[in-house]
Amino acid sequence: MREAIPFVLLAFACGAALRQRPPAPPRGGDAADAPLFPRETEGPAPGGGGFSSLAAQASVLAAGMREAARAESSPGDRIELVRAEGRDTCVRVAFAASGPVSARLLDGDGRVLASQPAPVTEGALGEHGPVCVRKGDLVAAEAESGDGGAAVAVVRWIGWQAP
Repeated sequence: MREAIPFVLLAFACGAALRQRPPAPPRGGDAADAPLFPRETEGPAPGGGGFSSLAAQASVLAAGMREAARAESSPGDRIELVRAEGRDTCVRVAFAASGPVSARLLDGDGRVLASQPAPVTEGALGEHGPVCVRKGDLVAAEAESGDGGAAVAVVRWIGWQAP
């Protein structure tokens, strides 16, 4: 029981850091019509741009956190985003795909930490607060094609970690 106290305190601290109000939407437009992750092109192209639109969401999705990982994967691939070296850690992750995917975050044992309930082309995992793992564990990302097997070329991931 005593071992759980630091982890619980870390989770509360991460949650408190994220309870800040998001910045007000720019005047002259309806924020409800604007996508959470505006596209730079029609979809992320393999090997070029695309991360900047995800990174621009840091102030809303990961206030008070630092960028910890940028990665690309194909549907079905599991990639490690963050390893909790030396201490427990909490993360939030944004993704954008060239087609609809079901995305999820997993720990080192393959347990689901957060998931996207329906296939989408972009989103955030840990959307209700950071996903936390214990010292020595890791956070991995995985996406599966969500539109009946149509080809999804690439999924881009950005992870932010509590300082």
